[in-house]
Amino acid sequence: MADLGCGTGRFCAAASFLGAYCACIEIDNESITLAKKVFKELGIDADFINADVEYFYSQSKFDTVIENPPFGVKRKGYDLIFLNSALDLSNDVVYSIHKSNEKSEEIIKNIARKKGFSSEVITTNFEIGYYYPWHRNNIHKFLVDIYLFKKIT
Repeated sequence: MADLGCGTGRFCAAASFLGAYCACIEIDNESITLAKKVFKELGIDADFINADVEYFYSQSKFDTVIENPPFGVKRKGYDLIFLNSALDLSNDVVYSIHKSNEKSEEIIKNIARKKGFSSEVITTNFEIGYYYPWHRNNIHKFLVDIYLFKKIT
C-alpha cells in the first residue's frame, strides 16, 4: 500500500501492524526523517520516498492507497491533485479524507467515476490542534468526508 503525503507515517504504521507493507511518500524531509526513526524504534519495515505527490510516478501500482491530503484551504484544489495521484496509483482501493463540502463532494465523485472508481462517503467531526502558523485556535473543529473508492471491474 501507499500513503500519499504520509507526514510522520501514522497511517502506514497502523497499516503495518495490521500486516500491510507500506510506501510512505512525503515531500517534507523532516517528517520522513522522523517517520524513519519511529519505524525503526517500533521494528516496522517500510519504504520512504521523499517526493512531491503532484509529480510522483511509480511504474508499479499499489493495491491500496491512503491519504489525508492538505484540504485545499491554503492552496485551492491541492486535495484534488492528491486525489488524482491516488486514483492513478491504485489497482483497487483508495481511502481519502477531505474537508466536507457539497460542491467538493460532487467534484470528487466525478473525478473518481471518470477514473473508473465507485465511491462511498461518510461525514464526521474532525478536530485538529494548533499545528500550522496560520491556525488561530488551539483546537479547530470541522466536518470531514472520508471516502472509500473502489476500482470498478
